[in-house]
Amino acid sequence: MYTLAVQDAPQAPAAGRSDSPRGWRKELQTLIDRHAGVRVNGKIASNRTRELTASVLFAAFGTLGGLGYKLQNPRNLGARHIEALVRHWHWQGRAVATMQNELSVLRKFSIWIGKKGMVRRLPDYLPEVPKAEFQRKTGQIESKSWTGNGINIDQKIAQADALNERFGLMLRLAVAFGLRRKEVLMLKPWKCDHGSYLSVYPNAGPKGGRARIVPITNSYQRAVLDYVKERMPKGDAMGWKTTRRSKPATLEYNLKEYVRRMEEIGITKSTAGVSGHGLRAEFAENAAMTNPDKPFVPPTLGGTAEQMSAADLDQALSQVSEMLGHSRPGVTSSYYGRFEGFCRPPREVSDEQRQTRSATSRPVPREIGAMPPADVPRGEPHERAGRRQTGALVDGTSATRQ
Repeated sequence: MYTLAVQDAPQAPAAGRSDSPRGWRKELQTLIDRHAGVRVNGKIASNRTRELTASVLFAAFGTLGGLGYKLQNPRNLGARHIEALVRHWHWQGRAVATMQNELSVLRKFSIWIGKKGMVRRLPDYLPEVPKAEFQRKTGQIESKSWTGNGINIDQKIAQADALNERFGLMLRLAVAFGLRRKEVLMLKPWKCDHGSYLSVYPNAGPKGGRARIVPITNSYQRAVLDYVKERMPKGDAMGWKTTRRSKPATLEYNLKEYVRRMEEIGITKSTAGVSGHGLRAEFAENAAMTNPDKPFVPPTLGGTAEQMSAADLDQALSQVSEMLGHSRPGVTSSYYGRFEGFCRPPREVSDEQRQTRSATSRPVPREIGAMPPADVPRGEPHERAGRRQTGALVDGTSATRQ
């Protein structure tokens, strides 16, 4: 066991900021409000990303306090604090993926406070741990689906109906269309039904705001959607409008209530071995086997890479990935495993595409214009304009100053 409880020496307070034991919370929230809305690449961060960033940071500073590091200002975060956190996480037995994700948040935070480069890679903090332990394992062999873990979905839906009719409708939609928890709560079945497909709009809960369409490829999907629409008012979202105490329900309440309802029907990782998210794995396995173009058996159900050509399998994986709301085919391995020995075939590029790429990548010489006549006195207006034009072409600066 690592010895982690080390008391920090008193640190000088930053000017203009609180030194009270809880002062760091206010300052941390200020930093989050100021920076968390923009990603490192400059793009706007989603609400989910901002929430996760805040959650990780508050948890990290809270953990440091429990370990004896009394940071009065989050700007005083240093390298030894990061190392203490990592060793504590490893001692707790956290998954490699979880530790790497939390380090990435702290790495972003270090940039906010002007300490870029302070947060290192995970193996650097645990040199005594074999490198093989840091390999992230994304491909799953054992099924994450409810059926694959011995759960009778029809029985669970019947239990959900008995508890709350709307919750039963949510489970039907989740298994038929692979919807995430937030997506199923915000879905408006009448609006999203487009006949041959179900639409998940960007403002209705998809991860990263990525809209998608889920093709209706079988009679079960059509029957589920019609069944739900018969019991839902037009224009209503699936989420609960009121709490159990008859107060107006927020989205935050609905997200927690969905988990509570899952617990009431016995769906938790500790009791059933699966979570509500397992219905997405159920959908992924079903979508693979009922794919209209190229059906295939996923690895979790005994499928191998030899069941079709590499090009066809790659296309089939891409189609299921799009149904789940992802662009990369490799993401599907998180739902139904990775095909052993499968390698994506190289992309075929036509001669026309190759010539187009070559033309666009070829450097184009910049023209800076003809030099002004030698007999023109220095300082004339048109000469100054010529110099401004040259500067704009060479260094990309604006040439509008007078």
